Amino acid sequence: MRNRKDFPLTTGLMLALTGCCAAPALAADLQADVPENVILEDDEQEGFHGIIVLGGGVQPDFEGAAEYAAVPLLYANLTAFGLGLEIEGPEVSLNLRPDAAFQFGPSIGYDMGRDGASNKVVDRLDKIDAAFEVGGFAAYQFSSLLAQSDVFEISAELMADVSGVHEGVSGSIGASYMYGVTDRLRLGTEVAVGFASDGYMDTYFGVTSGGAARSGLQSYTAGGGVKDVSLGATASFNVTERWGIVGKVGYSRLLGDAADSPIVKKEGSADQFSGGIGISYSF
Repeated sequence: MRNRKDFPLTTGLMLALTGCCAAPALAADLQADVPENVILEDDEQEGFHGIIVLGGGVQPDFEGAAEYAAVPLLYANLTAFGLGLEIEGPEVSLNLRPDAAFQFGPSIGYDMGRDGASNKVVDRLDKIDAAFEVGGFAAYQFSSLLAQSDVFEISAELMADVSGVHEGVSGSIGASYMYGVTDRLRLGTEVAVGFASDGYMDTYFGVTSGGAARSGLQSYTAGGGVKDVSLGATASFNVTERWGIVGKVGYSRLLGDAADSPIVKKEGSADQFSGGIGISYSF
């Protein structure tokens, strides 16, 4: 079982995968997927509207794993009464200013922990319970920088454990760029840097003395700092006025104490890949 922080990249078209990387960017990208020839009625503009994406993909079995697992893709961005609700897999964010250039809001997340890993050596390590996290995001969007249909965004997210599992914090700082090639096709790219505290890093990348005795891996204490750097590419195509196809590929490179962990060096990989595809419906 993987924890949700494998890919901190959450800008662009996030698969949960989701990476890691900041909550509001996907909203901007997917809202832009509504074709220009779709004219929303007044009640759609002022009332309840949004976009939903369902699909599937692949990503590492756990953070730092060399084995991969199939995962569902679930994304929704719903807007009503001047607020935006974004759901990306196990993370939910409330955008307090969804129609503004500067956006921010609170977030809650669920980290599934690590138990029953497909890697038999890693599965002998201490079980990591599921964790509940709270935090928030902030972002600033620049529109029509190079073309009328483009959006550039810088964003940041910070989440803290409130369930006593790792008792630390993690987050990311990123940037994304989305460009409308045609009325139906949009392409995007994003980059993000992830960081985490001592508590988070040692929980997910450390090896206790007991875990070392059971697994044969060397005892290891991981310290906080920069955790990874991520790159991603997205594409969306509107098949009809409401229905579309969306996809993303992502790459994350673990750094620092995360990359030096025996879990990664001996049994896993610092190179983490993800990919997926889904069907979107806007209303």
